[in-house]
Amino acid sequence: MMTVPSAPADLGATAYDELADRYDRIPVENRINRLMRRASLARIVSTFPPGSRILEVGCGTGDEALALAARGVQVVAIDASREMIRVARAKADRRGMDGHVEFREGHARDLPSLRDSLGAPFDGGYASFSLAYEPDLTPVALGLHSLLRPGARFLASLPSRLCLVEFLVALGSGHPAVAGRRLSPIHGHKVGPYLVPIRTYTPGAFSRAMSPHFSMERVEALPVVVPPPYMNRVFARFDGLADALERADEKLRTRFPFRFLGDHFLADLRHRDAANGSPLQGYRSAT
Repeated sequence: MMTVPSAPADLGATAYDELADRYDRIPVENRINRLMRRASLARIVSTFPPGSRILEVGCGTGDEALALAARGVQVVAIDASREMIRVARAKADRRGMDGHVEFREGHARDLPSLRDSLGAPFDGGYASFSLAYEPDLTPVALGLHSLLRPGARFLASLPSRLCLVEFLVALGSGHPAVAGRRLSPIHGHKVGPYLVPIRTYTPGAFSRAMSPHFSMERVEALPVVVPPPYMNRVFARFDGLADALERADEKLRTRFPFRFLGDHFLADLRHRDAANGSPLQGYRSAT
């Protein structure tokens, strides 16, 4: 049985501090993780044009921020892990990009108090695989409302409460408890030796959490027919099948109802004034 260390006050930051120096090996070793990051980065790069000034919430070791900076985007990026920020700054220094991207330590929940120090307003923002660690999205939504220009786009990828592949595999293998674990809004996510509490969402629940200042314009699964990253060892054994599933995933992850049933989903939100209508106006939710 795995022994889980006692929880520090800020378990998520502690876990990623310890993981920071080997974090960049994960997409190298995990094909599914690599697929998810590649799809997320493609959407981010296509959304924010050169010359824009963008906020990243939960930057990890800085790969997405540096990719944007290389394309002429100015990026201010925050992360709760001091060690992840250290690694990100070292990357920027090695690539000669200090003037294009700024890395700072901070939680997403701290955004309401960071407006002046971060240099708002921003032309847009994104949070890749990071907001699930926040116990409450209310301060995140309020902080982003104060930091982003009206009409700005905000992209966020979050763990889905309904994962089709996980559900089918769990039932087929005789592990129904695994199939239902995401239905609990909070469950443990293994980061190194720690089980860090994370929150799962449906797109509709996330949209409501970000209202009244943001409206959901688009959602896609990330991924949908490719299994979750923890199944990588089995998935990687079957190159031909894996290739076919990745091609199918690219076609299906934006289609109804598949876009609601992935391991994660990537949400595209628009910052707007609360007087401009319902936060779910024009958005068809499966929940």
